Amino acid sequence: MVPQADLNSIARAEASPAQAREILLAVFGRPSPDLLQDAYLALRSWAWKALDQRRRDPELLEWDGILRAASCLMARRGQPALAERLTALSELLAESLAVGETLSVADATKRQHVAEALDLLARCGGHASRSAIGERLSLGQANLTQLLNLMTAAGLVEWTTLGREVAFGLSRGGREARRAVPPASLGAAAPIGPVGS
Repeated sequence: MVPQADLNSIARAEASPAQAREILLAVFGRPSPDLLQDAYLALRSWAWKALDQRRRDPELLEWDGILRAASCLMARRGQPALAERLTALSELLAESLAVGETLSVADATKRQHVAEALDLLARCGGHASRSAIGERLSLGQANLTQLLNLMTAAGLVEWTTLGREVAFGLSRGGREARRAVPPASLGAAAPIGPVGS
């Protein structure tokens, strides 16, 4: 029988992929409906922690394999609903992995509005609120979110919260990229006020 403490180590994200495989092999070797439910709950808890922490490390590939294998084994053990839920968790993890495969800084700076945003931040002393960036670049919410996510993933900007507002600042990589952007790439944006203006 698998001790609940072993499943709890998965749920708390304390188990390595190798340890999780051993624990889950024991679960699927002598399954009961309650034990399979507990295994699902442990994996769900682990997945939430990984996604909440915005993990993008290579170990996620191993965990994705564990989730996919557990999904197949749940289906074989007569638990199609749990199998489907594990598949959904695996898909979310795959999305997280895809985000982790970021563009290089050189490729990111070739994207529309990135050079303008870098210039804008540089002229604001390195920081500006999200709303100020959107206003100055005349971007709608969806396009602004896409731009800032791309720039964050590429390591060009870092963000912090200022009360209810999110502020973005140039990272070291963003400052270096800004210096490398040819002047012809920069738009003639209006002068900018301080952060939050």
